[in-house]
Amino acid sequence: MPGILRNYKAGSIIYFIGDMGDEIYVLKSGAVKLEYHSIETGEVTQEAIKNGEFFGVKSSLAKRPREETAHVITDSQVLVLNAYEFERLVTKNVGIITQFLRVFSNQLRRMGKLAQSFLNHQSAGDNQGELFKIGEYYLKNHKYKQAQYVYETYLKHYAEGRYAAQAKERLASVKGAQEGKSLGAYSNVMDAPSSSGAVGGSAAVAAAQGSMAETAVDEGAGGADIATKYYDAVSLFSQERFEDAFRLFKQLHDSGAADAGARDYMPKIEFEMGRCLLALKKHKEAIVIFTTMIKYYPKDENLKEALFNIGVSYKLQGNKDKAILFFNKVLKMLPEGPVDRKAKKELSSIKG
Repeated sequence: MPGILRNYKAGSIIYFIGDMGDEIYVLKSGAVKLEYHSIETGEVTQEAIKNGEFFGVKSSLAKRPREETAHVITDSQVLVLNAYEFERLVTKNVGIITQFLRVFSNQLRRMGKLAQSFLNHQSAGDNQGELFKIGEYYLKNHKYKQAQYVYETYLKHYAEGRYAAQAKERLASVKGAQEGKSLGAYSNVMDAPSSSGAVGGSAAVAAAQGSMAETAVDEGAGGADIATKYYDAVSLFSQERFEDAFRLFKQLHDSGAADAGARDYMPKIEFEMGRCLLALKKHKEAIVIFTTMIKYYPKDENLKEALFNIGVSYKLQGNKDKAILFFNKVLKMLPEGPVDRKAKKELSSIKG
């Protein structure tokens, strides 16, 4: 039989939303739940996987980031296949094809119900609100290309609509984010409309954002979804609210000793903590965090970026020799990528 069998302990994570991966999974025994944000409500939704069912198929075959987080509820055994093994398996087994189509058709049915709910609304206001919610969902999850499409679609059909001004505001922010600029601040339209149906002034916007940050930072990490909080902190960083982002990342880091999900996310959290400290010009602290991450997670995908950031920290401290040392370390590592170009640029600026 193709593939390999893996055993997962209760409380562990098979993969996180946003992760890249080409593996496809079949639940052999135990219990696994997929957790994702509902497009309809924006709320966290859970879906139980039954024994014998596939999951992780769409993202693997389409080579796209995972659209959900796979939580292991009880000790489980999972068959892991790559795309080639999966294709060979399903083409040789009619029963598996039937089962896969049944699962996939259920997913399509749910999508169909959502689409039909938009088509069947008689009120233009309903259509506007639901369409705008989809844009908000994609924006919250940093899926900027999809968010851009939704906001442009909204403005195409509702140029003078209830949320037209806000759609234009978000569209400009999204396009900026795609160009590498800060996402910037924006108001929570769906929760805080003014008496006229539009968004309140800048004071109301600031209050709404402050409330969001306080909730994110003060709420206990235990029992909450680690991935959701992680991306909330990333969102704060993108808004240049570095102190708020650092506090939330620190809270997630402190929870790592007791929470398996946080432990799995630890290298990402430490990397982002370092980025926050670098942005706050706390260079010594940033070096400590990045060094710790490299020591304990030497194979992490952000390793080269961490080395580069240490070099930047030393350069900003005026220690050119150590900065050169770390930039050269980046250039010696394979494969070559965008960070190498940044390291070469920094070396040129130091030597020039």
